[in-house]
Amino acid sequence: MAPPQAIRVATEPDSRRQFVQSLAFLVGILIGVGLASGFAVAVFPRSAGSSAVRSGERINPNDAPLASLIRLPGVGLTRARAIVAYRDRIHAQPGHPPAFTTSDDLQEIKGIGPAIVNGVRPWLQLGDASIGIDAVPAR
Repeated sequence: MAPPQAIRVATEPDSRRQFVQSLAFLVGILIGVGLASGFAVAVFPRSAGSSAVRSGERINPNDAPLASLIRLPGVGLTRARAIVAYRDRIHAQPGHPPAFTTSDDLQEIKGIGPAIVNGVRPWLQLGDASIGIDAVPAR
């Protein structure tokens, strides 16, 4: 059997190595969690209300960018892209008529029906911005 000093000498470097390895592992985990949290914060909106249309704000589907159209309730990315594609197709015609003169014109787009139109109607600005044509739903 080995003397007690020999055992201490043999295990002392092993315990230091295990401590350093454990510490390095924990530091690596903390760095990974920190990076993952940073990416999650960058990807998700700051608050649920920040991406929604604010009270009193109006969006004109005839010239609004895709990012603004996405903010309309019930629209989302696919429908916003369809609105932009439809609008661009109409604007390509001679005479350049407006694609949407009333909120009901949005029903020309596949996937947008009366329920969605009624949901977005309060947030739309069609026609002259000072008049607010069709911006407030009829009661």
